[in-house]
Amino acid sequence: MSDMSFWDHLGELRKRIVYSVYGLVVGFGIAYYFSQDIFYWLMRPLCQALHQEECRLQALGVAEAFVTYLKTGLIGGIFISSPWIFYQLWAFIRPALRERERKWVVPFVLLATVMFVGGSIFSYFACFPYVFEYFVEMAGPHVQVQPSMAAYFDFVATLLIGFGLLFEVPVITILFHSLGLVRAATLWKTWRYAILIIFVLAAIVTPPDPLTMLFLGTPLAALYILTLVVCSFLERLSKKDVKSSV
Repeated sequence: MSDMSFWDHLGELRKRIVYSVYGLVVGFGIAYYFSQDIFYWLMRPLCQALHQEECRLQALGVAEAFVTYLKTGLIGGIFISSPWIFYQLWAFIRPALRERERKWVVPFVLLATVMFVGGSIFSYFACFPYVFEYFVEMAGPHVQVQPSMAAYFDFVATLLIGFGLLFEVPVITILFHSLGLVRAATLWKTWRYAILIIFVLAAIVTPPDPLTMLFLGTPLAALYILTLVVCSFLERLSKKDVKSSV
């Protein structure tokens, strides 16, 4: 573990943020080139809910399509550059780790990326079809659902990023346990409160309807319980290694 001053930590944080922005700019450049295709892909769940092969959204302002495609490129850039961003996060906390813990960089970056991207993919394929079907049916037969590009993008982007970030909860839990900041026994004692917090967070990042909250909270709760099982297994494995070395 290194003895870095407060200002050293601030300087390191600034450097990692700048590096993350560089990676995000590269990812944005790649994603923006395909931004129209990406946005069309994001529209597919709505078109399916409307039972239309080709559905159209509205651009209420002259520059709305342009700005929406910029945002689409930014979201795409976040996913493309997510491994690099997670590596910068690891590089920031690395000086505070022991030598053995510093070798976990590949598992951490890989697991964090898989969970972030996997959470968003889960929301798109498992949540979007039912959520849009639900909202279209709620509108009734006398209302034509045709949102603006900006409103629709803000809605789906919130779900994609929200699912992705909350799927990082198991990664953070395993990381804290591996660093010795929390024990498996403590996690098991507080699992009910953790599940409650998960559903509260799910309600915050999703639209104000119980269906979407359940779509996010239920798999997250199951993943959290699985995470506790993994932490218990790792703890027992560590104790066996300690006994065998004595």
